[in-house]
Amino acid sequence: MTGNDIEVRPACAEDRQALVRLLGVQLGEHGVPLSAEALEHGVDGLLRRPQLGRFLVAAERSEIVGFAALSFLWTLEHGGRAVWLDELYVLPERRGRGIGRTLLGEVYAVAKSVGAGAVDLEIERGHERAARLYEREGFRPLTRNRWARPLPQEGPSRTTRRATDGVWSGGCLCGAVRYRVSAIREVGHCHCSLCRRSSGAPFVTWATVPAGAFAFVAGEPAERASSPKARRTFCRACGTPLTFREPSRPDFVDVTVGSFDHPESVEPEEHIFTASQLPWLRLDDALPRYPEANPAER
Repeated sequence: MTGNDIEVRPACAEDRQALVRLLGVQLGEHGVPLSAEALEHGVDGLLRRPQLGRFLVAAERSEIVGFAALSFLWTLEHGGRAVWLDELYVLPERRGRGIGRTLLGEVYAVAKSVGAGAVDLEIERGHERAARLYEREGFRPLTRNRWARPLPQEGPSRTTRRATDGVWSGGCLCGAVRYRVSAIREVGHCHCSLCRRSSGAPFVTWATVPAGAFAFVAGEPAERASSPKARRTFCRACGTPLTFREPSRPDFVDVTVGSFDHPESVEPEEHIFTASQLPWLRLDDALPRYPEANPAER
């Protein structure tokens, strides 16, 4: 939507830093202490997993001047899906120009597109200006208090994605090839037929690693083009599959989690290429599933 030189659109990966910065300002105004690490993790979650929610940004001549953060819920109170308007923020110097109302209009459009029956939000005491905006838009206050209990984080943080000693180590079955990984972007199960054939397994679990965070430290793997678009490495002695690279993604390398020394130290987050999943394979996890690649990756 465009109006008054303001464009409201879905956020993209290039908006990440601006969203982290503005969200930090917004939460700071509300007295919500959140570490930079947690802020980045929260923003990345919505940017990479549109099934969880959406970011909408309001931009003026390419500068982001406001945003809305939506989370999708399934709630019995509304008899199904609802949208939680987690945050709506406009830079103070840009307020009074209808940007917040324009963002809300796009929020309603997204809510309808996902079949939501309601949009919920909360307003802190002392924010009468925001309350008047939502009242004009048809929101009504509920006579209840919202309670929350923070849960302690157990085990290594998935936000940092770093092992306790700074690296993950791994290698092939016979030990001829060894590697090190110092950071992980994400972990997922791939069901494509090429991964299945190259591994002999129903699917392959990959850790997507920044190219600069991966290095072979012993031995030299064999490499072959498994398709016109990608190359795979494996141990020439024992055949263990090790990595997957695509020229279209030069900044990343995928590493087989099964070849980690401690594969239990990472946790998968998604299934991809499920259109090729074997029909007899039954997995009851609640991870998001994509018929092809994760749309956020494309």
